[in-house]
Amino acid sequence: MAVVLFKILIALGTGLLGAWMLRTRVLELPEKGFVRYALGLQVIPALALFVALYVIGHQAPTSDVPAYYLPAAHAVLAGQVPVRDFATSYAPLFPYVAAGLVGLWDSGKVFALFDIILNAAALLLWHAAANRCYDRATARHATLLFASCGHVLVQGLLGTNQAWVGAALAASAVGLLRARDLGAGVIQAVAAGTTKVLALVFWPVLWLFAPHRWKWLLGALLPVIALYGAFVAMGGGPGLLYPLLYEGEKTSAGNLPYLLDLLLAGTGNAERFILDGLTLAALAVAFGWLFFTTRAVSAQSRTRWLPAGLALIGLVLMFFSKKSFTGYVVFVMYPVVLMLVAGLARVRVRTTFLLVFNVLLVVEPTLWFRLGGYNQTLRDWFASGGGMTALGFVGIDLALLACYVYLGWLTVRWVSRNVAGATADRNESQSATACSLV
Repeated sequence: MAVVLFKILIALGTGLLGAWMLRTRVLELPEKGFVRYALGLQVIPALALFVALYVIGHQAPTSDVPAYYLPAAHAVLAGQVPVRDFATSYAPLFPYVAAGLVGLWDSGKVFALFDIILNAAALLLWHAAANRCYDRATARHATLLFASCGHVLVQGLLGTNQAWVGAALAASAVGLLRARDLGAGVIQAVAAGTTKVLALVFWPVLWLFAPHRWKWLLGALLPVIALYGAFVAMGGGPGLLYPLLYEGEKTSAGNLPYLLDLLLAGTGNAERFILDGLTLAALAVAFGWLFFTTRAVSAQSRTRWLPAGLALIGLVLMFFSKKSFTGYVVFVMYPVVLMLVAGLARVRVRTTFLLVFNVLLVVEPTLWFRLGGYNQTLRDWFASGGGMTALGFVGIDLALLACYVYLGWLTVRWVSRNVAGATADRNESQSATACSLV
């Protein structure tokens, strides 16, 4: 359990450091000075732990890096073509990016170092986006709290490609806020070609809040069609479906379907289709609500609601998807933190909540693996004698799900209130214009 305690200490230590910085004069600094402090808050602990663990301690990254990233990179360096010559759970260009990194440093540690860089880039990009959508105090509070998220730090040290998706979403958000719809779409095409199929979950939201939707769609779709068409032409057509088929069979803890397994014992093979249908229905309802709630917002101003839309879809995915490792929160961690800051006025309460949330995020998957719940359903865990251990883990999962629900509620409330306010202001402006013409 030393690993669990270590992760808890990281989450608590970084979170408390961020809470302390909120009480200093950092928030009052000029913009360049504030950004330097925020970057230091994120990067310095990450680099210090990287050196301690990987340089001095001679540890090696675990999780997907040795199991999937390194073999794919070495296969490409050996002249093999992804999808055609070997299967991959990721997008077809992911092995090439991995090969490029491994070519610079033949070690899984290079992925962790790359993540630290991408997390820093995401912080800068999201802060720029928040400055355009929210007041300075909200943007700065969110940036400091994101910079001190222990979960983002832990995922970065693991070297997972969650940071790749998060950085791409941040870059696309900035592009849309600057009315560079085509470029924002191209960035998502790059993400779709180099990361994982889950990156596509956020495309409807990016399209919805793009100032010029057809430009964004053009930039996103054309490169993806060209890329996948090229791999089909090389004979890799069937292999392109492997991520959907392989990942579709997988499950994880930390979501509603994991708990529903106890109630679906008699459904047999239909359980998978029931749970997948639940996920698709929940995502469709969330997107439909966003669409109809913001339909009266003008094209020029609707991008302001993009972070909230990304946060909501991300939280719905985490709650309803049967495979939603807590690492996937990194995709939308900044928008989620932004909604917490915008929706919860009391600084101490929001800081405490985020501290607890980060602890749950870092320990939940580790406990699942170490307590014996991995590679079996919750029903089987109880049946095989899991007893109080499994019950205790269910309590942790329920606490995590409660956090998702609360954050989702804050997001829905913020969107509802601000869209109503924006619509009212627009109607008043139109009425005033009409009166002046009479």
